[in-house]
Amino acid sequence: MRTVMPDELRALVSSIFQTRGGVCERNSDIVAGCLVHANLRGVESHGVIRVPHYIKRLGIGSVDPRPNQKIERTGPSTATVDGDDGLGHPAVWDAMNLALEIAKETGVGFVGINHSSHCGTLSYYTAQAIEAGMIGMAFSQTDPAVVPFGGRKPFCGTNPLCFGVPSRTGAPIVLDMATSTVAGGHIFKARTENKEIPATWGLDENGNPTTDPHKAIYFTPAGGAKGYGLGVIVDALTGALSGGTFGPHVIPMYDMFETKRDLCHLVGALDYKRFAGAEFFLEMISRMVEEIHQVPPAAGFDRVLAPGEPEHLRQIERAKNGIPLEDYIWENLINLTGEAVSK
Repeated sequence: MRTVMPDELRALVSSIFQTRGGVCERNSDIVAGCLVHANLRGVESHGVIRVPHYIKRLGIGSVDPRPNQKIERTGPSTATVDGDDGLGHPAVWDAMNLALEIAKETGVGFVGINHSSHCGTLSYYTAQAIEAGMIGMAFSQTDPAVVPFGGRKPFCGTNPLCFGVPSRTGAPIVLDMATSTVAGGHIFKARTENKEIPATWGLDENGNPTTDPHKAIYFTPAGGAKGYGLGVIVDALTGALSGGTFGPHVIPMYDMFETKRDLCHLVGALDYKRFAGAEFFLEMISRMVEEIHQVPPAAGFDRVLAPGEPEHLRQIERAKNGIPLEDYIWENLINLTGEAVSK
């Protein structure tokens, strides 16, 4: 295990995308920012562990390192971003910036993104909205892996969604979740490390629960019918809404590497100042978090935290003390720079 300071890690990852991926400095910085954001929050499955995969797709050509991104305003509160099959992170970043600009004008902005690819952890984009003093929303489709409630074969992907709500003091409220029991990245990470997974996470080829991450080729929906329903809704709000596709027709992330994925996403910004509770909204959210803390904890817990607060606290700690990385992840990054790994 090695500890790396966030700025050092961001600079290293950005340089890899520039030198090995042919990506411009601005977009490389956005991707690096997103990946390190995930590691800061303890979401290792969506952090710098993904760099070799992205570089592989850039090298093959299924992700364009220099896309001709197009933005179109389609109404007072709506717009679209055509990612031109580039990295998803810059496309979604730009879409959220546009949603925030629109929300300043009209109170609400929604921007759909198409012809995109994997965009990383969604809290990176709702953090943009929180920093701008707005409520942020983000949705993304993924390739089919989740078995629908009552079924034995997958239909939707893990189709994550995220809501970010600012507060006056303390932690914001951030709900960042896959609509599967866990994000697929957790199972992929377990495969890399040859570690067992809980039997509730994945299913084998016959639809039976398994603790072997190599046999867990299908995922379970979060909360049964509820997670399944949310997954379908996310596909409707992304692929169907932005002219892409859905469910079993989405190109897989870890297969068909020469094929462009054409993923779709949706981001939104909401200006709370346009509503009746505007004057006290931030104070009310802070009070809500404080009162959550006052709920008596169950056995095995020190206290009750608000959604996203564990990640928020971890981000504060890691920003100060550094990000722990498994040795193999660090070595993969250093190998991509062509430098010798120091022991």
